[in-house]
Amino acid sequence: MLGRFSRCDSLSPNATILIVEDEPLIRLALIDMFEATGFVVLDAGDAFEAMALLDTHADSIGIMLTDIRLGDGPDGWDVARYARSRLEDLPIVFVSGDSAGDWREAGINRSVMLAKPVADGDLLAAVRTGLEQSSRQGD
Repeated sequence: MLGRFSRCDSLSPNATILIVEDEPLIRLALIDMFEATGFVVLDAGDAFEAMALLDTHADSIGIMLTDIRLGDGPDGWDVARYARSRLEDLPIVFVSGDSAGDWREAGINRSVMLAKPVADGDLLAAVRTGLEQSSRQGD
């Protein structure tokens, strides 16, 4: 795992996560996992859907998890930049099979990059830590 989030066991109850993943089976597995751990889940299959959800639900999204390659159109970096234009302090977790090397170059601070395949526990830990750090910044 790359980035500044570390392992954390706390979980914000009923936090809302935006999952952006173009592979339907992966997206469904992520939805199931996060809902089972108490998250409210919004999901998008491409960048355009994600941006629309950011427009309509900006006040409730606590963290975003996004793949980098999202098919035709904007990619996960673009979604992250758009998200930050709407929600300056939104924690972002990137997950990618082949773009980890581009993470530092993308220049999206307060984010982490996890390389696929990633263990569920590591993914949950990154999201939990992002939420915890975000809530501390708001104090």
